[in-house]
Amino acid sequence: MPNDLSPDLRERLRRLGVVRGARLLPPSPRRPVAIESVLPGSFYQTPAGRCWLARTEYPAGHAHGRLPLQSFLSLSPDVLAAISGDPSLSTVPLSRALFLDTETTGLSGGTGTMAFLVGLGFFEEDCFIVLQVFLRDPGDEPAMIGFLDEFLPQFRWLVTFNGRGFDVPILQSRFILARRPFPLDGVPHLDLLPLARRLWRERLISCALTALERDVLEVVRDQADIPSGVIPLVYRDYLRTGDAREIPRILYHNRMDVLSMPVLAAYLGRVFADPEGEVGLMGEELGALARWYQDAGWDGERLLRAAVRRTRPGAGRARWLGELALTVKRRGEWARSAEWWQQLALEAPDWIRPAVELAKVYEWHLNRPALALGWAQEALRRAERLPPGPHREQAVAEIRHRLGRLERRIPPLLRDME
Repeated sequence: MPNDLSPDLRERLRRLGVVRGARLLPPSPRRPVAIESVLPGSFYQTPAGRCWLARTEYPAGHAHGRLPLQSFLSLSPDVLAAISGDPSLSTVPLSRALFLDTETTGLSGGTGTMAFLVGLGFFEEDCFIVLQVFLRDPGDEPAMIGFLDEFLPQFRWLVTFNGRGFDVPILQSRFILARRPFPLDGVPHLDLLPLARRLWRERLISCALTALERDVLEVVRDQADIPSGVIPLVYRDYLRTGDAREIPRILYHNRMDVLSMPVLAAYLGRVFADPEGEVGLMGEELGALARWYQDAGWDGERLLRAAVRRTRPGAGRARWLGELALTVKRRGEWARSAEWWQQLALEAPDWIRPAVELAKVYEWHLNRPALALGWAQEALRRAERLPPGPHREQAVAEIRHRLGRLERRIPPLLRDME
């Protein structure tokens, strides 16, 4: 192919599929696309300059996965306080919550990390608004800080997903560098990530928000999405080239994150308030909720019983049986605790603890010394099957000490009468 072709003709030949000698041609320049031509929105003027704002409105009844957005507004304040462990959340107005998510120039945090996109979700009359503040250039950050300084104080509390560990510290550091106080310092903060981990870490491989959307919330993202780990690279490429074609994918990802937060909070509240009425919960989730109930000062026995029913025999079911026996034991209901310890002893024939606990219950609380002796002997048999080592030696020594005491207390004739 001649080398004196005009650039326009070379490009036309490329599009027609003429590739002979194409590797010898200079690369075709790609005209950058400005952010204004690919993102709906407008500039917002502040005394420090202007930043780009994109506003998207959804009806409050918009279904995002398995629940509508407005289901968040039906959360019980008492349940909200219980799941968060923060009593102050029992008095916050649900409609004054701010859902916040950032996209940043890096994933490690630190003063060198900048939030180039801040997504803000909130209820307004019959709508849910997602307002996104985007930095076309790092030089626009003072304008973004100025806008946030004006906008954020209207909200009474904050909802995030990993916001305590990531989003909020990054924004706080940027406000500090701008010599301004962060407007949301001190407001009640509900971080959904620890709550999600508490409920689903034993059932799900990942508790990332996108995994929860797929496995719990039934949210389906379309092809406009982009993996979160790629987002900083795409933004850096935009700063280098000025080409904004891929930026809408970042805003879509951020918008979906913001939409998922009220639905996730509502679903967590619904499951916590009526776990047995929620179809599809598995034993791992019910057991995790039982522990959660107990930490909140609520009765978790009913949920542990449900966890036992919904878990197949094995180590998982044995764990819930053990926790159920301990729960009943702490109440001083010795006969009932013995029933659960016996069930555990049957289902976990290698576990020493249920046999030891039965020996204790029958000796000290139910006044059945012969049964106590029998279970102590069973505990010894189980302990002697342990692999050699300090743990086996200690277990055997403790059980033999108990056996010796029981044998001294019980005449040989009485040992065979129970």
